[in-house]
Amino acid sequence: MIDFRGIAEDVDEAISILDSGDVPECLRRCEKITAELRKSKVVGEALSKLVEPFLIHADEYKLDEKAFAEDLKEHLGMLRYALRQILGEGVDLEKPHL
Repeated sequence: MIDFRGIAEDVDEAISILDSGDVPECLRRCEKITAELRKSKVVGEALSKLVEPFLIHADEYKLDEKAFAEDLKEHLGMLRYALRQILGEGVDLEKPHL
C-alpha cells in the first residue's frame, strides 16, 4: 500500500517549490511523486498521468516557462485534490489551491 498522505505532502511541497520559481527542482520532486504513485498499479497509475506528461516534456518548459509552470501547477492542484479525496479529507473550494 502506498503512503497517500506522504505523497499529498510531497505534492504540497512541489507546489511551494514551483511558487518559488524553481521549475527544475519541482520537476525532480514530480519524478519522486510519480515513482511513489506507480507503486499502486490501479489508483497510482491513473493519478501519475496528471504529472507524467510534464516529466516527458520537461525540456519544453524553457520555451515558455511561465505557461509550463502554470499548467504544471494546475495539474499538481488536481492531483492534490484527488489525494485529499482518497484520504477522506475535505478540500475547501472557497480558497484557491493552485
